[in-house]
Amino acid sequence: TRLFKFDDDDLDSSTRFLDCFEEGEPSVSKLPGTHLSPVFLKLGVDDLDLPEEARVMADAATGGFQNASFGNEEVLDTLVEEVSDWMLGKSPRSPSQRSGQKLIAGVVDAEIE
Repeated sequence: TRLFKFDDDDLDSSTRFLDCFEEGEPSVSKLPGTHLSPVFLKLGVDDLDLPEEARVMADAATGGFQNASFGNEEVLDTLVEEVSDWMLGKSPRSPSQRSGQKLIAGVVDAEIE
């Protein structure tokens, strides 16, 4: 059993959960990010099944924006790698073994292309 704990997660209660174990507590993967780090959305006009006329209208309505994303894909990838390692029976990686970036206190990188 493993807990996945984000370093800037104000909603995390894993410390209190771990205090309930007298022995055999689960391993903990300490990850960069916030409570919303597992959320990454990317939507582009090309992802939609639109006829060409609708694409022209969408382009006009959005002022030329073709793609929008919410979240941090790099931090999500770090979580995916850690879950994969857990499923393969590997120990949690230390933060120094990862190359991912750290988010600052709940800031979510939103990008519009």
